[in-house]
Amino acid sequence: MPSMKAIKQRRASVKNMQQAMRAMNLVATAKLQKARQEWQYIKAYVEGTDGLTLSAAADKGAAEHFYVQGRGTSRKAAYLVISSDRGKCGGYNLNVAKAAATHASDHGKEASFYIVGMKGLEFFLSRNLHPEQYVHAPKSVPSFDDARELGKALIDLYRDPHEAAKGNPFVRGKVDEVYIVYTKFTSILATEPKVVQVLPLSARLPGLADTKRAPMEYDPGPEEFLTFMAEKYLNAYIYGAMMESVVCEQAARMLNMDAATNNAQDIIEKLTLMYNRQRQGAITQEITEIVSGANALK
Repeated sequence: MPSMKAIKQRRASVKNMQQAMRAMNLVATAKLQKARQEWQYIKAYVEGTDGLTLSAAADKGAAEHFYVQGRGTSRKAAYLVISSDRGKCGGYNLNVAKAAATHASDHGKEASFYIVGMKGLEFFLSRNLHPEQYVHAPKSVPSFDDARELGKALIDLYRDPHEAAKGNPFVRGKVDEVYIVYTKFTSILATEPKVVQVLPLSARLPGLADTKRAPMEYDPGPEEFLTFMAEKYLNAYIYGAMMESVVCEQAARMLNMDAATNNAQDIIEKLTLMYNRQRQGAITQEITEIVSGANALK
């Protein structure tokens, strides 16, 4: 049984930790509100760019386009995995990194991993999977420049960048498929990792079968439009995925810190009860000793 002094010291330590976790909860709440606001600002742009590109890809005139058609039994794939630099956000980082590794393994892909965030890098290195590229996660909200740099790296894997520089943009690159792995936000209590194949576009077309789309005309045609839009589409999708992931990260951290604060309160209450019992026992013992001493003097 620990002494009253040890219990008191431990209770004070837990109270200090509780204050720190409560402060982190408030910070995460403020960052979550800011991230959600920023995400709402760019959501229409991201969804609009995505919808226009997929609509053009679904056109019969673009069925054989370089960015639309698949490459048979393709095995080489690039995975962009979006995690964070910081922890204390529950299973947020583990879930998204594990989703990427599991998808590549289950589908027999020769995978190249491109990681955003230190925690994602740590996951892959701990499993002897060495990513091709790593960049730090944005400190607050991502910028479009961050997404554009990643988009260029990915599209240069799908096409040969040297041939593209010579004016031949439709020469196959090092990979046949490009995936983005991020965390989708449904509500503060519901987030889930998602693996989305963004290239070739044919992988996303089956999901448009039941979607009502207004007929569109492309000048000079859908193939030329896709050539113009491909890189912009990829940049926008990455930007949206990064922004949504930041929202999920802050939501997970807020919930995790809230749970930690409540757990600390439970520990404090148990320690207080233990301390009071020990103090009551000490007082009872003193009274007993005094009474025993008084009886001995009679």
